[in-house]
Amino acid sequence: MSDLQLALIAFGVVLVAGVAVYNAVQERKARNRAEKAFGGRPPDALFEGAEGRREPTIGSIPPSDIVEAAETVAPVTRAASRAPAPSLAEELESASAAEVSTRIDTVAVILADEPIMSEQLQPLAEALRHHATPIHVEGIVDEQWYPVDTSPKRSWRELRVAMQLASRQGPVAEEEIERFNRTIADFAAAVSAVSQREAPATAAARARELDQFCADTDIEVAVNVIGQYGATFALARVKALALENGLSETGSGELVRYAPDGSQEFVIRRLDDAHSKPATTYTPGLTFALDLPQVADAPRVLAEMVEVAGIFAATLGGQLVDDNRRALTDAGLASIRRSLEHIFHDMESHGIPAGGTLARRLFS
Repeated sequence: MSDLQLALIAFGVVLVAGVAVYNAVQERKARNRAEKAFGGRPPDALFEGAEGRREPTIGSIPPSDIVEAAETVAPVTRAASRAPAPSLAEELESASAAEVSTRIDTVAVILADEPIMSEQLQPLAEALRHHATPIHVEGIVDEQWYPVDTSPKRSWRELRVAMQLASRQGPVAEEEIERFNRTIADFAAAVSAVSQREAPATAAARARELDQFCADTDIEVAVNVIGQYGATFALARVKALALENGLSETGSGELVRYAPDGSQEFVIRRLDDAHSKPATTYTPGLTFALDLPQVADAPRVLAEMVEVAGIFAATLGGQLVDDNRRALTDAGLASIRRSLEHIFHDMESHGIPAGGTLARRLFS
């Protein structure tokens, strides 16, 4: 092989190597530009660890306590760019106008991508009307909840629907809660939204606990004034004396002391109401009673009620007695006050203060 041939072979090898090096350099430059434009290379799902993965969820509600809508609905894309939906484990009272409370309600949240118009709520309202327990529907406006009937806007992307879990009629049954949840799920599917609802078993357990709380605190505190030696009181005189001492007569003839906010503090009724005929103009005694859960400052109201009862006893020639017709002593009154104050503070510690909105709803 001549020197010329060897020289040509060597030149060819150098040329091929140069082309390879040039291509490698260009490829690296292109990859660097792409990474700058689109971000780093994603990890390989087959070979790299998956500890950082997390399945998508709706809001922050614990899955063990929530039944999510099973129907296929349009995706709510805004959920990825806004704060999580409210949790049923948190107190949902963000505005003074709000009526819903997870303390006494089971709450369902509805999230929609497109605003739900007030007209679209008609089928939901009709379906909820068949429930025996009170229902409240609220929409969120500027991060605050408002009842839909008084909301400053007439469309909402986020709604919550609450069913009261107990009342003086007893707790709501699990079957009723299941029916409520199905109504919410059906409505959400109809408006291309998603819903979050409390598990019926969990809500039913809370309803039973709430009913027990009601049984323990649903107390009427009463003192009586009876005529001495069998004397009776003229109802016309009783009415006049009541009006003189700040009570009012209602349309049904009840004598009521009202608080400045219009709520009822205590009532006066005939001791023999259960047996009297409407035309009776005399009564052997009077009962002064306050409905503890409905009275905002029960200790004060009790003191005022006993004072008024004492005025009646002195004016009408009667005496203060307890429900067993025994003379009411200072020791007996002190025992009543202690019992009342214990229940009063117990209601406060449960977040359902006597005379508050929740108490008036619950003890209705």
